[in-house]
Amino acid sequence: MENKPNQIEINKEPSFYEIWHEGKVTHEGKEHLFWLIHPKGVDINGNEYEIDVRWFFARVPREVRSLIPQIIDAFKTKAQDNENNNSR
Repeated sequence: MENKPNQIEINKEPSFYEIWHEGKVTHEGKEHLFWLIHPKGVDINGNEYEIDVRWFFARVPREVRSLIPQIIDAFKTKAQDNENNNSR
């Protein structure tokens, strides 16, 4: 049986752009730093890309990691408030 080499393809043009925001969660007196990754634009069907959170360091307590949905909700609320303030 002959093995075929893997074929890797990468688009020349970017598919989308991301804006990275730094943030932190203070839990039991200790700060845990994160990046909130906000992809800009939509796919070919008009769907928005998912916002993601990545921690600076691997050792983040489970209780803090479980706050990711709240971090994203806080970001969306702040972004919406900024849009509302800019449209006035």
